[in-house]
Amino acid sequence: MGTEILNYVEKMEAAVLNNLVTTDTSDIYEIATDMIAQDQAAFEHICQAYEIVKHNLVG
Repeated sequence: MGTEILNYVEKMEAAVLNNLVTTDTSDIYEIATDMIAQDQAAFEHICQAYEIVKHNLVG
């Protein structure tokens, strides 16, 4: 796993926790799509990060 993917994993996990604290809900799919909209060149890395975060949450 590359450092770029880990960077997106950390950003996604931070966004999930921030949303849970501020709104009591969080949608990792929405977070991932917002990240892709901001940086389409990183599409593959963000998708892989999404799968990692999803797996970590479902456990």
